[in-house]
Amino acid sequence: MSPQPTNALAGLDAQLEGSVLLPGAAGWDDARAAWNLSVDQQPRAIARPRSVRDIRHIIVAARESGIGVAVQPRGHGANGSLADTILVRTTAFDEVTVNVVGRFARVGAGVPWGTLLNRLDGTGLVALAGSNPDVSVAGYLLSGGHSWFSRWKGLAAHSIRAVEMVDAGGVLRRVTRESDPDLLWALRGAAGLFGVVTVLEIDLFSAPELFGGKLLFPAESAEVVIGAALDILLDAPPELSLFLGLINMPDIPTVPELLRGRSFTQVDAVYVGSEAEGQALLAPLRTIAPVIADLTHGFSIGQLGDVSAEPQDPSATLDWSTAVTELDAATIAELLEAFRTGSYAGLTLLQIRPLGGVIVDAGVGADGVAGHLDTAFVLFAAAILPPGAPVPADDVRHLLFQPLEDTLQAVGSPRTVPSLLSAGQDLGAALAPEALERLGEIKQAIDPENLFRSNRPLPSAYLLP
Repeated sequence: MSPQPTNALAGLDAQLEGSVLLPGAAGWDDARAAWNLSVDQQPRAIARPRSVRDIRHIIVAARESGIGVAVQPRGHGANGSLADTILVRTTAFDEVTVNVVGRFARVGAGVPWGTLLNRLDGTGLVALAGSNPDVSVAGYLLSGGHSWFSRWKGLAAHSIRAVEMVDAGGVLRRVTRESDPDLLWALRGAAGLFGVVTVLEIDLFSAPELFGGKLLFPAESAEVVIGAALDILLDAPPELSLFLGLINMPDIPTVPELLRGRSFTQVDAVYVGSEAEGQALLAPLRTIAPVIADLTHGFSIGQLGDVSAEPQDPSATLDWSTAVTELDAATIAELLEAFRTGSYAGLTLLQIRPLGGVIVDAGVGADGVAGHLDTAFVLFAAAILPPGAPVPADDVRHLLFQPLEDTLQAVGSPRTVPSLLSAGQDLGAALAPEALERLGEIKQAIDPENLFRSNRPLPSAYLLP
């Protein structure tokens, strides 16, 4: 049973231009839901501010009620129950301004990638977007962001040039390298710890031509296809990025008949350059194994989400990620066998993201806590649950992911991207101890009462008393 609202929470709705929803109100369950429906969020209230003034009232109400503030623009990145917090949805902050001459954009905290990328069509410019156009620009960049363009330009968080946010004291700050380099460093990967972000200003990059798409091969060809793809990347320019792996397609009517109920090896590719150059780079893949489907073509930045064609509707998903320092042929073979073992328990997807390029350049990553990655790959696996299915118990999670963990134990890396962390993980699973210590010091200076509860929290050992 949800706690009764305090007087501060009960009276908050009358103070806002936006709205407040309390437990038991009509629409409560839909409003509190995470994008990942396996995460059961139970906040004390849900607020949808429409202005900085609204945010200030929310902060005061939270402090008077003795609870925290957690921000989720669109529900992605949910991590836990949100007990004793006000959940803030910043979807009303929907500004999108593109400065083509200056090569930057102002983007409100509620804007999804699809909206911004469509606005960039025809400009010859790109932003450092990820694979899903439904994710908010702010949430993605402020948690690090491994982009399609990270081999070319580094982790996406480093494209943030300014952040406008309301801090724990209700002060509207404009954070830049000149005004507060320490806080900007922290916001580039761990922003949820420090305030409610309203607007970002981000760099845009010249990319007049883009090429890419999805290649599907038989599942039994996974070893040779992945090996060939990794060979391509040994000599490829950093403008080429590949996501590699296996997928088990569900046997449901919404899946095309050719793919329904089957398993495939897939290679998703994005190349910053011409179609002719991109085709030449991928040519070895077309001779190494039978091609079931070739969806590669030249495309505009507004079509970037079509490359991976990830689901955009909320679903219940169990996921897992890790970073590894190397993958030789024997380890890849064992990893694929581990995925097949997990498939019997319902594992849907295994994705390998080779890194390299600028993403491993320490000089490029020094200006943000997300930094650079001293590792060679990040891996992601997921089990997408059927609609209405109950969330499995921990023993099922063990069957899904433990074979993968066991296979990679000897080559695991302690560093990954905060945006790729799974539900239940904190920043200790992504960042080095010295970075966590520095974050704790900045947190103490900016939010000493720990009012803001990040979806990717700081380990308690680094929260200074």
